[in-house]
Amino acid sequence: MGTQENTEPSAADSWKRFVVLRHDVGPCFERTTETHLDWMFATGDTSATWSTELINDLENSFEVPCLKLADHRLAYLDHEGDLGGGRGRVRRILAGEYMQLTSALAEVTLKAALRWQTESGVRRGLLEIVQRRGEKLSTAEPRSALRLSICR
Repeated sequence: MGTQENTEPSAADSWKRFVVLRHDVGPCFERTTETHLDWMFATGDTSATWSTELINDLENSFEVPCLKLADHRLAYLDHEGDLGGGRGRVRRILAGEYMQLTSALAEVTLKAALRWQTESGVRRGLLEIVQRRGEKLSTAEPRSALRLSICR
């Protein structure tokens, strides 16, 4: 008999803020020269942050490699525009609330129910950040994947 996961939020849990920022990098940004998305999840005094390649379709489910970044200041949940110091500009493309869920799977770094407002109403999804395993991964390759399953 397999292990069953709890995917239902408990009543004691609270919804926290999240944001997805499109980061158009500037000439002094050191980590990459590519426009990318930064996924930020409020976790108290900071935001846990992951970076993915640019995704143009956030209306459908997807899975992409992601890279865990250092936690960011909560101010970035509201920031849009120039980052200063030649690091580029950010633009909010998705913002809403998330509730962290428990996972019995050791490879799941973050599992969360997401909800956000669109012109057509409230959208919901299930996000998982999962550690990738395999001998063919180079040291430069991200070791995690971000999965977003859109609820219909």
